[in-house]
Amino acid sequence: MTIDNSQTRIEAYEEAAEQPIVDLRAWWDIIRRRRWVVVATFLAILGFAITSTIRSPRIYEAEATVLIESNAPQVLSGVREIYDLGTAGFWANEEYYQTQYNLIRSRGVATAALERLGMSTQGLFDRVKALADDPSIAASHDPAYAHLPEGEREAFLHRLDVFDLARDSSVAKLMQVLPHADGPSALQRKVLVRPVKESKLVRIAIEHRNPAVARDLVNAVAAAYVDSNLETKLDLTETAVNWLSDQMNDLKHKLEESELALHEFKRANNMVSASMEDRQTMNSQTLEQLNGQLSAATARRIAVESRRGQMQRVRDAKAPLDSVEEVRVSPIVQELKVTLAKLREEESDLLVRYTAEHPRVIALRERENMLRAELDQETTKIAMAVENEYATARDTENRLKAAIDSVKVESHELNKKEIEYSRLRRERDNNQQLYSLVLNRQKETDLTRMLRVNNVRILENALLPLSPVRPRRVMNTAVGLMAGLLFGLCAAFLVDLLDNTLKTQEQVERLLRIPFLGIVPAIKGSGREDDTARDHYIIEFPRSSVAECCRTLRTNLMFSSPESPAKTLLVASSRPREGKSTLVSNLAITLAESGARTLIVDTDMRRPRLHKSFRLANDVGVSNLVLGEAKLDDAIQHTNVPRLDIMACGPIPPNPAELLHTEAFRNLVASLRDRYDRVIFDSPPVGVVTDAQVLSSLVDGVVLVVHANKTTWPSARAAKRRLVDVGARIFGVVLNNVKLGNNASAQYYEYGYSVYGEEDKSAPARA
Repeated sequence: MTIDNSQTRIEAYEEAAEQPIVDLRAWWDIIRRRRWVVVATFLAILGFAITSTIRSPRIYEAEATVLIESNAPQVLSGVREIYDLGTAGFWANEEYYQTQYNLIRSRGVATAALERLGMSTQGLFDRVKALADDPSIAASHDPAYAHLPEGEREAFLHRLDVFDLARDSSVAKLMQVLPHADGPSALQRKVLVRPVKESKLVRIAIEHRNPAVARDLVNAVAAAYVDSNLETKLDLTETAVNWLSDQMNDLKHKLEESELALHEFKRANNMVSASMEDRQTMNSQTLEQLNGQLSAATARRIAVESRRGQMQRVRDAKAPLDSVEEVRVSPIVQELKVTLAKLREEESDLLVRYTAEHPRVIALRERENMLRAELDQETTKIAMAVENEYATARDTENRLKAAIDSVKVESHELNKKEIEYSRLRRERDNNQQLYSLVLNRQKETDLTRMLRVNNVRILENALLPLSPVRPRRVMNTAVGLMAGLLFGLCAAFLVDLLDNTLKTQEQVERLLRIPFLGIVPAIKGSGREDDTARDHYIIEFPRSSVAECCRTLRTNLMFSSPESPAKTLLVASSRPREGKSTLVSNLAITLAESGARTLIVDTDMRRPRLHKSFRLANDVGVSNLVLGEAKLDDAIQHTNVPRLDIMACGPIPPNPAELLHTEAFRNLVASLRDRYDRVIFDSPPVGVVTDAQVLSSLVDGVVLVVHANKTTWPSARAAKRRLVDVGARIFGVVLNNVKLGNNASAQYYEYGYSVYGEEDKSAPARA
């Protein structure tokens, strides 16, 4: 099987193109090729920087240093301030200092600073109005301040700059503009606050064209801030004092009313000698004693009631009462019972000796009856005593209960009164406490009002700046240099990025992905389309770099397919005027010089020009042979170069593409292949007509020519795609009209010719 070496090379180039390589030399080549873009951009930016620096007004910066303490001095220990100047704690300090920085840039501080300098809007307006009222000035069309003394006029101008007024403003214009000027806002924009790291210092800076104005403004801002901080404290303290005074008067009136109400309540409830608490305590003690007595009386009544009940039961049983314990233990009853027992014994003794009617017995019985009567009487007394005792105990108990109920009622009444009493007393105590608190606070506030302590003070006032901070000429020039260089390089790369023409071998291989056969240096000519001197340049200058490049191209073509040498070769281009015909002539000359019988066939039947290059006639040519109007030998013309013949186009036909599609043309190509070693066809551009595509299918291979810095890669790709679509075999691409020294791909060739070759001194300079 035959291996297609050309296709293998194409695949190798395509595989290599997939791998991105960062080539610094390519970057350098872009910079070298676009050096005028770099230089122009560099000079433009540098010139702009220098011009802007020169034309910019000198700006001076004045800076004052302020010390902001985190806490105000404690002159009176134990006296709390109404307004804390400062704070404690890391995060609280951070917020506090950020607040102070904003206060320095506040409108209030700016307004106060301008008022200090007499530069407020109203103040300037009054001054200008006073100038306008001067008849000598009002009658003049010159600026009002032009009539002021030099020193005062300059200061007045610079102060007007605060409001961005024109230097040449007339009185009328100033009168119109000043009422609408916003001086504090203008000053706010100028104030710069720069905290000093790891310290409590703050630098306040202002920039201005006049150093004296910058100094005055920054000192005024610093002083206004310090005064504003202190005035804020004093204003708040004064407000607090007034409020405390009003509150103290109200509280004093409320205290007097509450005391009077409490006094009236005590007088109405007879609480002059004893307080409500004492009376409540006395009632509690009385109630406790009565409860104890009631318990004892109830117990006594229960005991008496028990004895009374026992007697009642004995009576109900009609039994003698002496069986009752109460009667039985009575000494009188016991004595009567003993006496009665003795009488009975004595009666028994008498009855033994006497009869019942015996006087002594009768007398004894009468005596016994008397004793029994006394015993009954005594028992009745005891029973009556128990009844009386029971009645007494029950009455005592009832009275104690009534007394307890009375004490309870009184206690409830006292409780009700105690609620009102407690409310009145609590109101009196609260008013007393509030009054004392406000009174003490008012005294402290009066003391703090007299103290003018401040936690902010000016550490260093601004001095007159001697040198401007802007414009920084050295810095601006250096920045202009760097920016010019940077933007110049960017512009060069941008221009190169927007340039889609093919310039280097690397671009050709990467974008077209076909083998690179070589370059052909630019040949200087007249620039006319009919200039034929370049077509036989290597004949006149055989030792030139152009000749060497053509020989290199010849060698690369011979080695592109060593196993099946290409006898018929088509040289094509994507667009007109890319040097295709010139390359055909010079390549054919190098092939003839190498000993190969070479024929040039001009198949560009639309704009033929090869016969002009060799100063031959165009009467008989390809068109005649295809139409059968001439013989092959009649169309072949010999040149002054040995072994090099040419077949002109012949009369231009109206339908060139149809002639190339004919069988006669195919037979002509076959005849020429048998007759010559190399047959080179010149064709119209691929991207313009279809002639090249027809020819490419009839020859052994195609060489695609691209013009350096002219042929765009989209058009070259389109030409390649059209050739590939018809099955053409592309040997490679030639980069034509390369300016040596301006192309990275040409450096190797130029170096080689300068070292190993001897450039023909008689050759004209290359374009």
